[in-house]
Amino acid sequence: MPEDPPPSPPPKPPAAPRRDSGGAVVAERKAARVKPPSLYQVVLLNDDYTPMEFVVMVLQRYFQRDADSATHIMLKIHHEGRGICGVYPKDVAATKVELVITAARREGHPLQCIMEAA
Repeated sequence: MPEDPPPSPPPKPPAAPRRDSGGAVVAERKAARVKPPSLYQVVLLNDDYTPMEFVVMVLQRYFQRDADSATHIMLKIHHEGRGICGVYPKDVAATKVELVITAARREGHPLQCIMEAA
């Protein structure tokens, strides 16, 4: 019959707070390590119905692209089927996706906008 593993040592009690010569408690500050937020790509997908001008307008309005950059991305979407509009933290990316889809539906376009982990 196998032997039971030895018991783990009891947890150490918290260290007593340091005190200076006057008896006041000295607080020690530890550097907080904050993980940067995960980033997501906002992607527009090609369809055969949404006008190119509308896609350029979306890129300019919601992704702050100039006319040349927006046209370049629109042509990439048209020729390759998809184009990255920007890379953002999750909440910002989700908001941009909703704004684009809402604008497209309001104008009667089937434009698809998605987000993917970057």
